[in-house]
Amino acid sequence: MTVKEQLIIDVWDEMGKESAGAAELDFIQQTLIERLGNQGRESPAAIARALADQGVRLRHPEILDADVRWREREMLSLCSPEELNFTNIEAALAWVQKLGALPQEFEARKLVLPVKAELELAAKSMRVALPERLIAAEVAHWLTVWLQNPPIFRDWLTLKRQSPEFQARFKTEAP
Repeated sequence: MTVKEQLIIDVWDEMGKESAGAAELDFIQQTLIERLGNQGRESPAAIARALADQGVRLRHPEILDADVRWREREMLSLCSPEELNFTNIEAALAWVQKLGALPQEFEARKLVLPVKAELELAAKSMRVALPERLIAAEVAHWLTVWLQNPPIFRDWLTLKRQSPEFQARFKTEAP
């Protein structure tokens, strides 16, 4: 059992409830984030799965609704204008790291495809300043690689960032 799963069970035991629904899952989610930081982010479905493995009775309709709402919020937060404001390469890298931190069951392709299309348009637009166009083109390329082969993406991006061409273009140092 992982630390996160153990914490889910511990919080559940402290709650002293008979069954788990949306409110209980929300409380557990908040506690995970408070105690584990960003590493504590977990979907309601994953929390419910951990509870079910321990024999907790689940209120399934509430859990399904909570999970759908959570996934919609996660997708919207990653697509907000503030999140997609890649004025420097560090902001772009931070966004890509958030994308990589999404739970495995999250359908990230639905998020990535429209973002990639917008970045490709921005990269070609003369209304966008040159530095932002370069960043947009770069991130669109990253997303192409991610869409083609997600398992290699993290290693590929590390190698890409170490290349002299990347470091010169974005005035960075190797990670």
